[in-house]
Amino acid sequence: MRSYPSIFNHVLGPVAPGPSSSNTAAPYRIGDLVRQIVGHVPEKVFMELASSTSFARTFLGSKSDLALISGLLGKDKTKYDIAKAYKDAKKAGLAIEFDTKSWKGLGTMKGSRIHVDDMVIIADSTGGGTVLIKEIDGCQLDIKGDSYVLMLFTDAARIKKLEKGFKKYSPVCSTGDDKKAILTVFYSDPAEKKELEKLAKENEKLFRKASFLNPVHPVVCREKAEPPFQTAKEMEAFCRKKRCSIWQAAVKYEAAISGWSEKAVFDYATELWDICLEGIGRGAEGNFDINGMITPKANQLLKKYINKKNKKFFPAGILDFAVPLSLGVMEYSNSAGIIVCLPTGGSSGIVPAAIYSAAPDVSAMVKAFLTAGVIGVIMARTNNFSGGGLGCQAEIGCGAAMAAASLVQLLGGTVRQACDAASMTLQCLSGLVCDPVAGTVQVPCIARNMSATATAFVCANAVMAGFDPVIPFDEEHDAFVTIGKIVCKCKGIGATTTPTGQKIAAELQKKYTKSRKV
Repeated sequence: MRSYPSIFNHVLGPVAPGPSSSNTAAPYRIGDLVRQIVGHVPEKVFMELASSTSFARTFLGSKSDLALISGLLGKDKTKYDIAKAYKDAKKAGLAIEFDTKSWKGLGTMKGSRIHVDDMVIIADSTGGGTVLIKEIDGCQLDIKGDSYVLMLFTDAARIKKLEKGFKKYSPVCSTGDDKKAILTVFYSDPAEKKELEKLAKENEKLFRKASFLNPVHPVVCREKAEPPFQTAKEMEAFCRKKRCSIWQAAVKYEAAISGWSEKAVFDYATELWDICLEGIGRGAEGNFDINGMITPKANQLLKKYINKKNKKFFPAGILDFAVPLSLGVMEYSNSAGIIVCLPTGGSSGIVPAAIYSAAPDVSAMVKAFLTAGVIGVIMARTNNFSGGGLGCQAEIGCGAAMAAASLVQLLGGTVRQACDAASMTLQCLSGLVCDPVAGTVQVPCIARNMSATATAFVCANAVMAGFDPVIPFDEEHDAFVTIGKIVCKCKGIGATTTPTGQKIAAELQKKYTKSRKV
């Protein structure tokens, strides 16, 4: 089934505990899908992490183990305190073990091999909170969590006979060996489950186990969904033809992809923005424990920056407000606070801080938020928003580009100007490496959120004043992706390799290992 990127699935989301979309939200989703596949909370799970990737190095620092256990337990990630994961796993009779050294990972980006019940499941965190169940017992799969799925476990001798019973649904067959085969049926309407249950009952002699999976994304992939545009150039032409603004184009895009009404799209964006507002408020207060190498400082910066009597700082206008707020959101995220990843957890402070500082009211904020979303979905065509896959530029750079475009929208700029601001921002931030100290989303990630917020304002103002970045947004983003692939070949560089960074990493590794039973 062909699918297109969704604003709510791939850009303005996921909604999850911080600090990372790839390393916290995605492991939760993997755990959730594994639980649904086996059909219950398992008693024992052994998870091997690809030793050659960043997943193993960031697993404890980004709270990936806590998130995975939460998903295996079926907890609501938007309400559950993941710090309780090990305690609740013990209560539920779930024993879990991790190995970060023995498995090479088959070249996957953030791969894991999960031994559960009598199955071996290979799963990937594919960037920005997206996931992929790619193999079970040697059977090749393509389960992304954006559809309803029926899985029927059978063998090579019976799978073709079983396929005939579900012909109407165009089932997909995969065979591992003579004893292991899986038939999968993807469907977008939950009402179809009753008919599929009936067909399964009629064919029950041909399979040994059936699993129904619910999607882990808010927007369900629809087979015949077609977006009204895919590139910035096409979006500009669409807005001219429809005589609509860029935020209205965002609504129309997501309505076409999701099948939702335009009102439902706007209302859901408003719900997401409410979560952003909660994060801004909590971050500005700073009453939480980050449990890492830093302590909350947003409240302190905010008070000092906006104190007009304090002569120790250069006045920076709106940035005196926006920069501390971006810091606060990231600090709150690192305390496992519930955030909207924009487009990742590692860049979640930029868009909310910029919009909140510049917009006059909530309605304007939501429109700017949707503008950020549509700029992001254009990048999502060829970008998985993964620091591990394309460098920190794919998180910080893309988040800042989204913010710059949203600021242009707030200033009444054109679609072209919004895209130009995004292009200029990518030019400014291309080449950033992914080098998180101790595998946490703290150093240098938090500092980059603050500086990128400033860059977004600089680029928005420059374009509105007539500056021409010359390179169109589509072309600049293609170049940006090419640079990212080169950047990620550069191993062993950046803040994480410094003597101080390595010392902190060793200290935190001992701390996390002692406090969490791994």
